[in-house]
Amino acid sequence: MGRNDNSEKITQLRPDSQVRKLKSRQRKFKEVHRVRRNRIIAGFLVLFLLLGFQLVVTHARTKKVEQQVATNKTSLAQVKSNNKKLREKRDDLKDSDYVAKLIRYKYKYTKANEKVYNVNEQGDDKK
Repeated sequence: MGRNDNSEKITQLRPDSQVRKLKSRQRKFKEVHRVRRNRIIAGFLVLFLLLGFQLVVTHARTKKVEQQVATNKTSLAQVKSNNKKLREKRDDLKDSDYVAKLIRYKYKYTKANEKVYNVNEQGDDKK
């Protein structure tokens, strides 16, 4: 009798239906937590991929611009050297003695009553 009296005095704190509801809520909470975690991870992955892609594209553009700069520098150096040569030629053409020598040598012009003698130098022997 002692046992039956004690079991009658003991009441369950949570009946089975409450336990099932509690377990169902815990599973739902865990499922919601898992879904949120997966969405946050997916968001960070998308953000990481976009930033990584942007970084790669920016690096490629930088390399392309650097290559164009190098090409333009070589072109600029060529233009500057050509410009220097043209300035020297322009300055030489302002000198009347140089122009007279150039016309005589290149176009075989002579002054009036001037005689031209062709002298072979040692390196000009033609056979």
